[in-house]
Amino acid sequence: MQAEHMTVEQKVGQLLMIGYPTMDIPIEMETWIKKKQIGNVILFSRNIGTPEETYQQVRKLQSWAYESWHSYPLLIGTDQENGVVSRLQKGATRFPGAMALGATGNLDQAKRIYQATGEELRAAGVSVNFAPTVDVNNNAYNPVIGVRSFGEAPEQVARFGEAAVQGMLASGVIPSIKHFPGHGDTSTDSHEAIPVLGHDRKRLEEVELVPFRRSIAAGVPMVMVGHISLPSVDGSGSPATYSKEIVTGILRESLGFDGVAITDCMEMAAIAGTIGVSEAAVRCVQAGIDLVLISHTHEVQQKAYDRLVEAIHSGELSEERVNEAVNRVLRLKQRFLSWETCLKERGASFDRGEHAALARDVLSQAITLVKNENQLIPFMKNSQPLGVIFPGVTNLTLAEDAQTGSVDLFASLRKYCDVEYRVHSSLDPTESEVESVASAFGSMEHIVVFTYNAHIFKGQSRLANRLVEQGKKVVAVALRNPYDLMDMQEVDAYLAVYDHTHQAIELVADILFGEQKAAGHLPVSLFP
Repeated sequence: MQAEHMTVEQKVGQLLMIGYPTMDIPIEMETWIKKKQIGNVILFSRNIGTPEETYQQVRKLQSWAYESWHSYPLLIGTDQENGVVSRLQKGATRFPGAMALGATGNLDQAKRIYQATGEELRAAGVSVNFAPTVDVNNNAYNPVIGVRSFGEAPEQVARFGEAAVQGMLASGVIPSIKHFPGHGDTSTDSHEAIPVLGHDRKRLEEVELVPFRRSIAAGVPMVMVGHISLPSVDGSGSPATYSKEIVTGILRESLGFDGVAITDCMEMAAIAGTIGVSEAAVRCVQAGIDLVLISHTHEVQQKAYDRLVEAIHSGELSEERVNEAVNRVLRLKQRFLSWETCLKERGASFDRGEHAALARDVLSQAITLVKNENQLIPFMKNSQPLGVIFPGVTNLTLAEDAQTGSVDLFASLRKYCDVEYRVHSSLDPTESEVESVASAFGSMEHIVVFTYNAHIFKGQSRLANRLVEQGKKVVAVALRNPYDLMDMQEVDAYLAVYDHTHQAIELVADILFGEQKAAGHLPVSLFP
């Protein structure tokens, strides 16, 4: 079926991708799919169990679409970037994220990681992955991208983005690169406000657009547009999502993209806190967007649906523009989806052992020894007790999933020596907490300080520096962004890990005691 043969309501169903708030599918989703012909669904961690459990839930959604005469199956999307944004967790492989891949310098491994990721998504019934993130992270204080990016060099990000797209396509899952036209050099999280990118078109062509252009040339079928204002390109200051100058002018005409353009979630404060979701939904489609993503709230979704129907009936949204958008979505479904596959009793299988080995191998290639004065590490095994300090790791942005704790850290290190440890309760310890933790180790000589964005949460760097002042031999281990060294340059040794999973901690322990080499290379600069 083509858009020209569909009702207005059916067309609007294809223009929206919606989410729901619970593990069990709420009854209104059946109504959405059967009566309103909603054709696209996004899943978050709140909706996802094991791949097998998730597949059965998705199969139920697909069966409702089939029973109500949808022409094609539903697009089922999620954000499986890996690393800190990993919606599939239970029963799935925890692959390292983009910056860890950038640190390996290995494009083939990146392709393999994304193909393996796609295989696990297919096993869960997911057909669209909102990844890879091809933002160029050249702002150390970016609050939301950081390790979600492959690095700071446009060409490197472009190469790794292309490899990731190829890997995902090889798995049969649709990759969606993001966040067009680039979220890497911003200092605001669009979940909270509109980020402003002040660069002119020349700078965009030299930096931000480089990875997008390359992935589009490589055949990426979907692009997610971010809520980012570029006043030098669109003087109105409108977010890119409803800027015709950016979506049609740059993405479509300049970069030649004719696939599906989808918005980032419209319930972010950058949209919901400004002109509102319903009005923005109409403007997005006018600007050249094909899919409007509304992830969370039924009432907001309903109002946007009604507003889009109204705008089409009134002529505010032209029939030509709506048909163009709907036909792009339908072509994407025709290319990648089939009822035979989507209604099977079981999802695709994958080799769990092979995937786990791949994840460990890639992470072992990523960990980077940035500094090692006087060859402080490796430590001698069982020679003296080791002091260890661990931060109160938590989610840093609304894009992220629940973070793992520190329970496995100490077992990994105790394979090699006696360990005395402290976990400071917050990401940003107070002066009194710094003094309390720093004084807890008495005459102990060697201290390992694990950090988690200490360049932003400066209580962590004050703690490391206080230990240096006390004459301790300090090894700092950055578990997330590698920029932490900028505020603790006097430490004796420094490791960038890009990851804080159990697997990463085990590898850190092996490196600290010489069982393994740190083979990675920094994908970002730490100093001017």
